[in-house]
Amino acid sequence: MKGFFSRIGKAIGRFLLRHWAGTLIVIFSLLALFTAYQMWRLGPVLALSLLPQLVICLVLLVGVIAVRQVVKGVTKGGALQTQVAKGVAQDTLSRGQAVVEREVEQAKSSLSALAQDVKADLGRVIGEQTATSTPVPPVAPRCPSCGRFVRAGAKFCDGCGAALLATCPHCGRALRPGAKFCDGCGKPIRPVA
Repeated sequence: MKGFFSRIGKAIGRFLLRHWAGTLIVIFSLLALFTAYQMWRLGPVLALSLLPQLVICLVLLVGVIAVRQVVKGVTKGGALQTQVAKGVAQDTLSRGQAVVEREVEQAKSSLSALAQDVKADLGRVIGEQTATSTPVPPVAPRCPSCGRFVRAGAKFCDGCGAALLATCPHCGRALRPGAKFCDGCGKPIRPVA
């Protein structure tokens, strides 16, 4: 049994040595896809934390592809092709890295500006809600069956005849049957004698 696992391990090792570039391309592609999926699930603000991981996967993927091309050039041609391929690969990697770094910085600044705008808008909305101390006028009641507006105090809808729930005359909140006080605003439903 020990020899069986030893042969399998050697076979896997030979396969990985023979197809190292393809294996790395598949691994980095899957990592990049998984990271992009996580970024999509988290949304734009939280995805910023995964952006460096995605950039690293993509740079490594491009690097493996470039090195594979260099190795293919070495096996097919002479030293001149190898030097040209190395130069092209290094130039491509350096340009790609510069572009990725520039795009990451732009994305960070855009997301930072978006976060500041959202924070300012939220502060303004919360400030407006606390600043307005005027009571909200009660909403005209609607029939739960047909949605038609009904008169305050009506027990049945004049459009469909459905029984209406009682609502608070002060805040418009639905009341339990037989309630004497509103559980939303605390005011009495009927004047207490």
